[in-house]
Formats: sequence, C-alpha cells, structure tokens
Amino acid sequence: SSGINAEYGHYFKQINLRTHMVLIDCHAHLSSSELQETLGAIIKECDEDDLYVINVGMSYSDFNDVIKLEGNKICFGLGLHPIQGRTENKRHLTVKDTFDLEDWLCQHAEKAVCLGECGLDFSKWLCPTSTERDEQKAALEQQIAFSKRFDLPLNLHSRSAGKPLLELLRKHSVRGALLHAFDGGRKAINQGIADGHYFSVAPSIVRDPSQKQVAMTVPRDRIVLESDSPGLGPERGVTNTPLNLKLTVTSLAELWGCSCEEVARITTENALRLFPRLKRIIPL
Repeated sequence: SSGINAEYGHYFKQINLRTHMVLIDCHAHLSSSELQETLGAIIKECDEDDLYVINVGMSYSDFNDVIKLEGNKICFGLGLHPIQGRTENKRHLTVKDTFDLEDWLCQHAEKAVCLGECGLDFSKWLCPTSTERDEQKAALEQQIAFSKRFDLPLNLHSRSAGKPLLELLRKHSVRGALLHAFDGGRKAINQGIADGHYFSVAPSIVRDPSQKQVAMTVPRDRIVLESDSPGLGPERGVTNTPLNLKLTVTSLAELWGCSCEEVARITTENALRLFPRLKRIIPL
C-alpha cells in the first residue's frame, strides 16, 4: 500500500513501525495532485504506524487544501515557495505576492506548526538576473518577519542558494530553522550548523550522495526526517509518500551504526525541539 518498490524490501528486515516508534515527517506535500488517489490509504497507514506529517503549503492556491487535511497525525505549515506557478507559467516570488499571507496567518497561525515552505531558488533558468534574486530575498525577508511575529519556525527551501539563504538568516538573527533538502556544500552545511539550524533527510538518501553527506556531517541532534512527498523518493521519478520514511530510518541506522529505534528516538526528539507546537498532538 505504500508504493515502495520491491527492490527495497531488504531495508525492512530490521524495522516494524508498529513497535512504539514515533516518526515525524517534517516536510511533505500531501495536497499535491500526484497523491490524491491514494491519500486516504496513506493517511490511514500513517495513523496505524505512529507517523506524523507536517503538510506544507507553497502557494495561496493550495492553502485551503493543506488546512483541510489537518487532523489526527497530520498538521500543517503555510508559506510561499520562491518559485510560483506551474510548468510554463513558472515565475519567481515577489514582495507583492506576500501581502495576503498576513491575513492567512492571522486566521490560521494558531493551528500551524511552521511557516513554509518558503526560501530561495536561484536556479539559473528560473531566476537569471540579480534583480530577480534581490526580489526573492525581499519576499523571504517579509516571510521571516511573519515567522517572528507569529512565532512559527521557518521550513525552508534552497536551490543553488545555500550561501545567500544562510547569510539572509544570519542578517535577521534567525536560528533554529529547517533547511529542507539542503544542496549546499560542506562549508555551507557547517555554517548552518553553527547558526543553530536543522537539516532534514529524505528517502532519496538511498540514491543521493548529498543526502548521505548531510547525514554524516551534521550532528545527530540537528537531523530530522522528511519525505518531501511526492518528490525525493527512493526512485527518481516515482511518486514518494511519507511511508517511505522507513527507508530513511534504516539508512541512517546503517550510516550511524545504531538501531532503527535509536534513529526514531533521536529524530523525533529533534523535531519536537525544532517545532514545539508538535507537542500538542504527539503524546510522548
């Protein structure tokens, strides 16, 4: 039911999530169209497996769907992704785009656990000019201000923008943000560690050396789990779900030389420290 390819079956020999292990997926997109056909089954299995999910919004068009899914083991964050629009209509975020976010947060921040997904994306084909990059930074600065006002930790995206993102966070004295799917080098990772940030590891760790680098470079008390569903799965191009966090747990157990239970304990404690509002729904 989880959609995991049979070739990854060997990862499950040492793990059964129905053993009092609590896992937290700190970054997923359950409201995406790719998951709608199987969403009911996914949520049911999350309930059975003690698997909690932070479902993050990326644009005004998905906020209502994100909020509607809240309940049981699903909580949410609201934010504006640095790249808006679909396929041929993609464009970078502007400050003007952020104006309505304040109203959404005034209505829903009390139930949210984070502000995101937001961040910077300096992919050359999407954001080729310094003017566009500066506009993106200004839009993120506005969201940083909202995160402080509403006391919501940031759930951050960065692509080809690790260093400028960290510089912006430092400029505004932000500590304790989540750097999701961070693609910066070792120097940037070390700066993120020094500035008190957390890093998430996805099921793509089974095929992605950069995820393994994060897992081995970042102190264990700063690592949390994410699926980024429907992306970052064990197989490129195949729809991912939060249920594949089992793969992340077993991979981390192998890399760290410890049990799956220990990985679950460490990453869950980290997530609760990073996103304190999770304590309202997770009975530990």
